[in-house]
Amino acid sequence: MRRRILYGLGLSLVLLSHAIGQGQLDLDRLDEKFAHQLQRELPGWKHERGKPMNGGTTLLIQYWSLSNRKIKIAISPQKSAEEARDRIQNFGRTMKEAVELSGFGDEAYSWGYEGSNIVFRRGKFVVFVSTYAEVESDPDARSLTPEQRNERQRSEVNRWSREFARQMAAAIDLP
Repeated sequence: MRRRILYGLGLSLVLLSHAIGQGQLDLDRLDEKFAHQLQRELPGWKHERGKPMNGGTTLLIQYWSLSNRKIKIAISPQKSAEEARDRIQNFGRTMKEAVELSGFGDEAYSWGYEGSNIVFRRGKFVVFVSTYAEVESDPDARSLTPEQRNERQRSEVNRWSREFARQMAAAIDLP
């Protein structure tokens, strides 16, 4: 499971590493806009801003957590909507297990364990969402059968990936 998450994160960094920057101030404004939207719509989730591994300023990284649920979001502004579309379509062609989604931005794909990874485009932004749910740490986990824990794991990563992707797509359009 962790190997899949690491693979997805690595793949997202490759996909997002070609971003052309808007500048630090624009990314700061996006971070504030997204944080406000998600804190309003999903109260109780803790927000942290991450730093790109390469030290660049052309990628916005956010981490969200609630108990033992964790979400990583990476937002990459492109020069234009056409460039963002090309990047997403290239991703869809090269990622064999990607499943096309509707209702998440202009175009979207999911892959990984029960769709725990989602990448979508909204205008000139490419957004990557990755979810991890540590179901074994849930208060009632010991009372669940292995099948019930597996089912909860599947439903939680799918649920939160989709919810955060939906919220992020809506937040991009906010003033």
